[in-house]
Amino acid sequence: GVSTIAEEAAIASLDAEDELLARVRHLIDERTRVWEALRDQGWTVHRTEANFVWLRLGEDSGAFAAACEAAGITVRTFGNEGVRITIAEQEANDRVITVAGALRERLG
Repeated sequence: GVSTIAEEAAIASLDAEDELLARVRHLIDERTRVWEALRDQGWTVHRTEANFVWLRLGEDSGAFAAACEAAGITVRTFGNEGVRITIAEQEANDRVITVAGALRERLG
């Protein structure tokens, strides 16, 4: 069961396929850019096909989330396992990369 509004939104998306595909391409490009930047900083980050990247940070998960929050970025923390970083617009992704780089330098 899908609501009428959801059905209309899906049809509108299909009618704007070129725009939809451009958005998807942009998301993929940004995801790749963030993944590569984190990898280049020395983080272990696995490839993903989702709209987020996963950083296994263990005990440093909370510190990373707090640093992101101070930079105006919200990440989803999973206890002492890691954080899920949703791919967003370039400016927000740049801030995540900067925060991750600073934390990486601190941790050595």
